[in-house]
Amino acid sequence: MRFTNRKFIFAAVISFTLAACATDTTETTTNTAPVKKVEVVPVETINYEATVSATGRLALKEEAKLSFKTGGIIAQIKVDEGQRVKKGQLLAVLDLQEIQARTQQAQLGKQQAGINIENAKLALRLAERDYENAKGLYQDSVATLEQLENAEVQLDNARNQLSAAQKALAMQDEQVAVTDFNLQYSQIKAPSNGVILKKLASTNELVGPGTPIFFFGSSQKSKILRTNITDKDIINIQIGNKATITFDAYPEHFFEGVVTEIASMADPYTGTFEVEIQINDEGKELLSGFIGSASIITNTTAGLIRIPVDALLGANGSKGSVFVVEGSKAVKTDIQIYQLQDEHLLISKGLDNSDQVIISGVGYLEDEQEVLIGER
Repeated sequence: MRFTNRKFIFAAVISFTLAACATDTTETTTNTAPVKKVEVVPVETINYEATVSATGRLALKEEAKLSFKTGGIIAQIKVDEGQRVKKGQLLAVLDLQEIQARTQQAQLGKQQAGINIENAKLALRLAERDYENAKGLYQDSVATLEQLENAEVQLDNARNQLSAAQKALAMQDEQVAVTDFNLQYSQIKAPSNGVILKKLASTNELVGPGTPIFFFGSSQKSKILRTNITDKDIINIQIGNKATITFDAYPEHFFEGVVTEIASMADPYTGTFEVEIQINDEGKELLSGFIGSASIITNTTAGLIRIPVDALLGANGSKGSVFVVEGSKAVKTDIQIYQLQDEHLLISKGLDNSDQVIISGVGYLEDEQEVLIGER
């Protein structure tokens, strides 16, 4: 009986020990993550040139509103919108009847002023003769002092009349010059080779002095892209920075450009700074008004690390995390994202140039998990 009890106790102890071992084995198996096969790539160190992206409107460097110097009725408009013109080509003419009449009136006034001068010269010669006669008679005691003084007054008056006539002629000369100038600018000629961008008036319209008739662009000047840049980016842009520009009309073509002008103050309405980029059209038809997208290469450079986007585990703003292989483990590492570039991330902090990042299955990994590196 005593032996039987010992046998029972021994069997119970063995059963308890086996159960405990089974429990420990289960817990160990549950708490240990399985080894996962992953793909890795080494990080790439680059010398990054910062770029600024902007959108703007294409224009000609020299654009002007052409108008008549004087007002009147438009007699002829000789060009259409989009038409290319040469320097000196006649574009539009006013009805010249009224202006020509004023010019003729000024010419007649000038002729009359010339006649008045000749008459004044004759009167002066007569006055000088009368004075000399009176002076001689007075010396011979034939004429009185009063007669001499009257002759002298007539001489002074004749001199004044000649001076006034000469001034009147000068004024008429100026009037003729004004009417000739107005007559000349009662027609509009192309100031240079260019294109009529917009026609703003039509034949038989009554227009005032300075009223725009054409919006003209000179083809002798370069084409530019006018863009607006924020204060955050403007500090990185300098005159001479290179740029690449694309237009919807040529979606696969990249035009070269260079920054030629930077506004010294912000637009009071938008708070942005206007930047002009001169474009090399490379012989392609670029029309004023095209909308272009520019990427300006600044002088700001930085040493950064580039990794594939697939390596990113998660991100919040510019902060993110990736898995880096250390030994045989995947170690979660925090990173500072500088910029997204196509299918890559540019990293400013968190990685060394000797690191390898995991690019496959990162969403199923745990920190410090054993990994097996496979071939990509």
